[in-house]
Amino acid sequence: MNKVNHIKAYLLGLLVGGGKIDKDVFVIDLPFKKWGMEPKRMNIIAADILTKICQNFNNTYSFNVTYEIGNNKWLIKPIDGADISPLIEDLEFLKLPTGGFLLSTVDLTFAKTQLSGISVESFLSGIFDTRASLTLSHRRFNDDAPVVSVEIPGSTKNFKFVVQLCSWLTDLGSITDQILYNHPNQHSGSDPNYTGWKKGFKIRFLVKSFLAQHSFALQAKSIDVTKIQKQQKKEEQPPCYLRKLKQVSPVSVHSQQNSDELPEEVRNKIFFHYHHFCAVLGCPHAPVEEIAKLVKQKNALINFFPRLSKGTKDELTETITNIQLTSFPSKGISRYNYIVKNIIENDSFKSFSGLDQGIAYLFAPELNGKRHIGSMAEIIENSLNNEVHILSIGNDFDSPLLIINQLNDRAFICSSVGNKLNQELIKKHIKTTNLTVNLV
Repeated sequence: MNKVNHIKAYLLGLLVGGGKIDKDVFVIDLPFKKWGMEPKRMNIIAADILTKICQNFNNTYSFNVTYEIGNNKWLIKPIDGADISPLIEDLEFLKLPTGGFLLSTVDLTFAKTQLSGISVESFLSGIFDTRASLTLSHRRFNDDAPVVSVEIPGSTKNFKFVVQLCSWLTDLGSITDQILYNHPNQHSGSDPNYTGWKKGFKIRFLVKSFLAQHSFALQAKSIDVTKIQKQQKKEEQPPCYLRKLKQVSPVSVHSQQNSDELPEEVRNKIFFHYHHFCAVLGCPHAPVEEIAKLVKQKNALINFFPRLSKGTKDELTETITNIQLTSFPSKGISRYNYIVKNIIENDSFKSFSGLDQGIAYLFAPELNGKRHIGSMAEIIENSLNNEVHILSIGNDFDSPLLIINQLNDRAFICSSVGNKLNQELIKKHIKTTNLTVNLV
């Protein structure tokens, strides 16, 4: 084979984005969920599969595919007995995976050198058709900033692919709005014990930036992205390498910083911003100088304790006791009773993050999960004369605080990056090498 034409490139992109291969059989998952189960869209999607995807497989690789619907997914499969060896040869030519869930092991380095012109966009369109989401909840600020979100399952553990894909799109002229990496420092930056951080990867573009360079091949997605384009009023961000990183919040050292769910290149490492991942993983577009500034400020950006962790009195008493026994066994736990008003006015508490949100949680008449319902300012104003019970490690407030409402057993832990005990742990357990912040 001399080259991969644009039709082949699209089909290979579909396989990379949503394909699994087992010997001589493949399945391509179009994860449309409820969006793709609406009757109007179902007809459009079915027509796309039959007229675009099925015909392309037949005309290009001389075998037919069929589709089925299950668990809110559209699954494309070759018919029984199909010879998919020419397809496998094309994957091998581009040095793409030929077995398993392709996203887990795909490396785009060689494919990027071999594809050119319309074949590049066709290959990327295949990935977009399988991985890009147009859900209206994907927006940077509000409905004025609609986003195309390219979503990669965290189970792939393929940080390299995320960086390669985003870098390639940037090379082609798109401006990334934001990346969310499947890492606790991004999905659980304030609560080190939150176990639901494995939310996957998301590469987000404002719709106009996406459409300026890229497109979907599937008509159903093309119609929707054109509609939401009209809503965009927010301007694009500057190119990544020109961005200034302002107001970066401290990150808590997560209990699963060493999780097996993280590949070696990001395991036991702390990241302050999504661009920090990009820089460490070698993206040529990352704002390296800005990240270097953050790394120099590490003592103000790393918190070994929860910035804000809400829960019950019993579970959080266990948490702070474990912190004391593990890190400061020579120090006891002190107990105090305080009026809310005195906490707010006391300079000793000024540097603690999450204090207002925590107090609102303690005294809110209603909650939505662990979030207060109603105005935070009004809840605090109405609770100024209420009493709380405080636990602190040592004889002062130079540690994380456990603050309890004894009347309803709600409690929260908050902390200050500048506290003496936190700085002791930073000095003991953090080592930096260039832009990499290691937990040792």
